[in-house]
Amino acid sequence: MRCSIICPFITTLAVSFAFAGETPLSLSLQSRPPSGAAVSTREQWQPSRTAVIVCDMWDLHHCRNAVTREGEMAPRMNEVLEKARNQGVLIIHAPSSCMKPYEGTPARERAKSAPPAARLPEKIGEWCKKIPAEEQAVYPLDQSDGGEDDDPAEHAKWAKALEGKGLNPRAPWTREIDVLRIDQEKDAISDSGVEIWNLLEARRIENVILMGVHLNMCVSGRPFGLRQMAKNGKHVVLMRDMTDTMYNPARWPFVSHARGTELFTQYAEKRICPTITSDQFIGGRPFTFSDATAGRKRTQIILLGDSTTEASIPKKLAPDEPQLEDMLRMKLATDPELPPCDVYNEGVSGEFIRRLLDTRYDKAVKTKPPADYIFIRYGINDIAKREKFAENFPKDFHELLERLRKDHPRAMLIPMTVIPYSPSATHSDINEAVRQIAAAEKLPLFDIAPRYLEELKKAPDGLNYRRFSLAKIPENLRALATPYLQPGTDPQVVVLDNRLDGIFGHISGWTGDRHPNLAGYNLIADETAKWLSGAMRARQRQ
Repeated sequence: MRCSIICPFITTLAVSFAFAGETPLSLSLQSRPPSGAAVSTREQWQPSRTAVIVCDMWDLHHCRNAVTREGEMAPRMNEVLEKARNQGVLIIHAPSSCMKPYEGTPARERAKSAPPAARLPEKIGEWCKKIPAEEQAVYPLDQSDGGEDDDPAEHAKWAKALEGKGLNPRAPWTREIDVLRIDQEKDAISDSGVEIWNLLEARRIENVILMGVHLNMCVSGRPFGLRQMAKNGKHVVLMRDMTDTMYNPARWPFVSHARGTELFTQYAEKRICPTITSDQFIGGRPFTFSDATAGRKRTQIILLGDSTTEASIPKKLAPDEPQLEDMLRMKLATDPELPPCDVYNEGVSGEFIRRLLDTRYDKAVKTKPPADYIFIRYGINDIAKREKFAENFPKDFHELLERLRKDHPRAMLIPMTVIPYSPSATHSDINEAVRQIAAAEKLPLFDIAPRYLEELKKAPDGLNYRRFSLAKIPENLRALATPYLQPGTDPQVVVLDNRLDGIFGHISGWTGDRHPNLAGYNLIADETAKWLSGAMRARQRQ
């Protein structure tokens, strides 16, 4: 009995003394629910229980742009490694398929000589392409072409240069990039999942930080990558500004390379592990790549409007599906004659022009990259909330146009009609006011109303989601609504389609919410893309 009390005390005391000389790492971990904004959590990590794995920061790569980006990132990465090492963190260099230059070195032997772990996870020596949390997720990037984003002519020249050096142009790496210092007295070198796991277990390391390239391939999938660490119980994080992706903007979802990396980072935060940033170790700001790596110039499009632009409910209920701004970008990308585009959706539920100007404009609109096209769709909330609509709506609209001309001087400003809520509610008074404003300002008018009305006549309730108060549903049917409830002081039954019409369709007002569902937003995107492609071609001819 006495030993059973004293022995745990001695063990706890020994651990306390082991940590006594350490300054904990104070980290802010960012994660995301499947839908919703990022969430940060503060944690304190013991350096001696922490490792950094540097994944595949090779000296060369078959993608020339990847080499350029790695060269920009490597100096800051080395600063992070130096700081982490000095704080007592184990640094593991993992340049896959490049162990030969390091054989016999102390850092390489340190990994090889780690004693076999008592618990060796199944398949820890293999690639891991998916963990259970990813089973139902939509993979965020099409990387089926290998992800190379080089200009074809430049890529051919690069491959020829690699061949001239006697290297395989598809796998030219030979070692880790020299910018990253290897401390032979403290670091380890390995590309083996088994060796690295043994090393982590031997040192009782619980916390693992992954950095390197490429996030959507090696960093996530290697035997020592994010997925293996996460599924086998390590507290793993990605340093999200010390990584890159293999993604070609000419592939789905047709975003810039930087945005592609951001999308995969968000996917990792939802499905694999949290993330941190390098400034948490060395201060300053998180690292960003320079404009030299941005690739082909992209056309910038801004969407301004209310809830019928924002699409908050589809974003909440179907976060992995393409939204209005995504469908518009993708539709334009199907036309090889048009430049690649970025689309910023700045619609906000309940907004009208006066509120935009007085509250959000400077932060949400003025700060956007210089726009080429700005779509403006207001009126529904203006007529409900702005006093003296006939007088103040045109006045507010003209003021908005004036500010947009100042802040986005090269942009084509495009007033839009509002969408009709039904064949009987066409908002003709609002749309007539918009037409007059466009004419007075000598601006092109994009009239979305006719196409939307045409589709409504085919399926009067086919373009809107169902949002209905639970209190209005007969008590004996409320249990059937349970899987579809959105909580609040007045719980709402919300679905994006007609799946519950057979149960609740007989209740008066069931289809009364006329905000677009995904079908409605896809229609808007399709019609917008048709209109905009013509405008873009006309500009090109000029």
